[in-house]
Amino acid sequence: MQMAKKRGIIALVVLALVAAWAGISYATNTPPFKKPKGTIEAAGLCPSLGTSREAADLLNRILPYAAEYAVSREEGTPRGAAPTDVHHTSSCSVSGDGRRLLLVRTEMGAWTSEASWREEVLGTTDGREPTAFDAGRWAFTSAPEILRVGAVFSACLPTGDAGLSTSVALPSPAPADRLDDLRRLTRLAAEQAHAAARCTVPADTLRK
Repeated sequence: MQMAKKRGIIALVVLALVAAWAGISYATNTPPFKKPKGTIEAAGLCPSLGTSREAADLLNRILPYAAEYAVSREEGTPRGAAPTDVHHTSSCSVSGDGRRLLLVRTEMGAWTSEASWREEVLGTTDGREPTAFDAGRWAFTSAPEILRVGAVFSACLPTGDAGLSTSVALPSPAPADRLDDLRRLTRLAAEQAHAAARCTVPADTLRK
């Protein structure tokens, strides 16, 4: 009788532990209750990323896990109608599960060298390991521990030698096997920026 009582108590304790584990797993979205990864549709992209199925597919491969994603409204200052206007900025972001997962930003400006442009995009190149790739006049991806960036600088206006700097930044590092996807997404964003800014100089050029 005593042994049966002990077994009953042990069974209740085990059931309580299993229930607690299941509750924690469900609340923290961990296996076996983890929700499927969310998806982004082309129709829901901001103008900085365009509306192509390709851009949406690239985002879905690059972005870290989130049960749902949200694309922000486009922000910035569009270039004015005057041919001499050299001001243009745009940005939008993708968030998921309460945190920002990606930021795409374009700014018009004149940089005297590739090094000065890289420092403008990254803040500092110390430890950032920028690696060039083939796009625009200058392009690079960086590979630090906590941030990965793809960026393209392309020609835009003859006035003041104004060009466009377009960057795609992920607060969480993209998987190493997704670098080509990041580069392609950055190219697409740079192409969108070149069209949105009504550039009159070829983008020197945004090669595929």
